[in-house]
Amino acid sequence: MPIDLDALDYIERSAHEMLAHTYTAVPTAGPAPRTPEALYAWAEEVTAHLSAEQQQVRDALTLRQSLEHSLHAGDAAPVVAMVRFESCPTCRCWGLMWSRTDWVVLCANRRCHDTVGLPTRWSLQQIAERHVARVAALQRTAT
Repeated sequence: MPIDLDALDYIERSAHEMLAHTYTAVPTAGPAPRTPEALYAWAEEVTAHLSAEQQQVRDALTLRQSLEHSLHAGDAAPVVAMVRFESCPTCRCWGLMWSRTDWVVLCANRRCHDTVGLPTRWSLQQIAERHVARVAALQRTAT
């Protein structure tokens, strides 16, 4: 079966990004696993002692990469589902939508636009950071 070299390059870049992030946070982390599947569990394990904020950064990176993995596989459903439950960082409305052509999140509120008049745009990283922070805040206040 032929392999998509672009997908293989993407997986390699994602793994290197996670490795760089983990070794920056914990320089003494030790050797990383050789398989991408084990890499994320290893990164979570070796950064478990870090502050909640640092763990949120790791979790947002993992979430963003997970969403990108789905998009590279041709499945936008996880992105659409997550975006639907996030409010716009600018206007706080619940009108965010995924733009398949630009790979960005757009606000559908007509009053929420940039200086040129285009809808405000958010990267997957920005939305993942907001999502992880919101979930962490809900967990802290849960009874």
